[in-house]
Amino acid sequence: MTSNLPLIRLSAINPFLLELRRRRIDPRPMLKDLALPTDVPASQDLFVASNSVYEVIQKSAVLAADPYLGHAVGSELDLSDWDPIIAAAESARTVGELLTMFAVNAADHSTATNFYITTEGERSTFGFDRVVKPAFRPGQIDAFYMGLMLRLLRHATRDQWEPSNVLFTVADPHCIPPNNDTYRIAKGGRSGVRVRFPTQWLFKTFDKSQFKTRLNEEPSVEMPRSLLDSLRSALGPHLHEGNLTADKAAKICGHDRRRLSRELREMGTTLSKEITKLRAERASRKLVDTDHPVADIAEAVGFTDPTVFSRAFKNWTGQSPQQFRKSHR
Repeated sequence: MTSNLPLIRLSAINPFLLELRRRRIDPRPMLKDLALPTDVPASQDLFVASNSVYEVIQKSAVLAADPYLGHAVGSELDLSDWDPIIAAAESARTVGELLTMFAVNAADHSTATNFYITTEGERSTFGFDRVVKPAFRPGQIDAFYMGLMLRLLRHATRDQWEPSNVLFTVADPHCIPPNNDTYRIAKGGRSGVRVRFPTQWLFKTFDKSQFKTRLNEEPSVEMPRSLLDSLRSALGPHLHEGNLTADKAAKICGHDRRRLSRELREMGTTLSKEITKLRAERASRKLVDTDHPVADIAEAVGFTDPTVFSRAFKNWTGQSPQQFRKSHR
């Protein structure tokens, strides 16, 4: 049985990109180094491997020289402009419904995390588990989600808010700034973030007066649901890398190489074949849709030598790049 890859909608990094700009720091060189599109804000229509998003957030804190950047961004986020919350807030009547709908709607923005809400008597837990643990301790992204959950719970519970009844578990408590509040923080692993709070809060009426109502908006591109579609999304930003081997591709995807190779074989393909297909498709589109020199197109799909690219392209299509451009225009 095949499985999807851990992807996140690229627009998830926008709060960090915009905060860097607010601090007069240009995030584009960082994005370029990570082989990501350099548009700010980032597109809602692109999906990238979860590792790429985690790296952006970790490196944003380094760029800003702020060990508490993730928490600051999450705790100051405008809830009325955060897609998963907006979608939940439109129909939620209670805090419990809000958190449940958030957990469901988050799946439209990420296949890298599984949000959940559980109840055990007088205490309930809201949080998420990562599908794949990152190679490094994700202190900044956990701090962001803690700040976001803190802001959401404060808004939702209002007069019933009592921080001493709240326990957060994050990867690295050192990424949380000192504060005068009385909520507790515990150190967890790399698998996810959670917050425990009184179950009675779930039944409190949710005040949605601060949230926007969306009218006549075009639906955004849906999350890739098949293995091949998610593989293409994850590898798309990396096609210009000449050393994009099958091993590196699996690492980018945040997936076990053997398992991924086995699942692709069951579908009649391989990582190497899919990388070649992606390069052939991108090169073909650029030849038809742009006037870029062949050498530039070769570089965009991982070839430093235009002659080698031309030979490869002829093997792919039966035509040289010049013939292909002429015959398809």
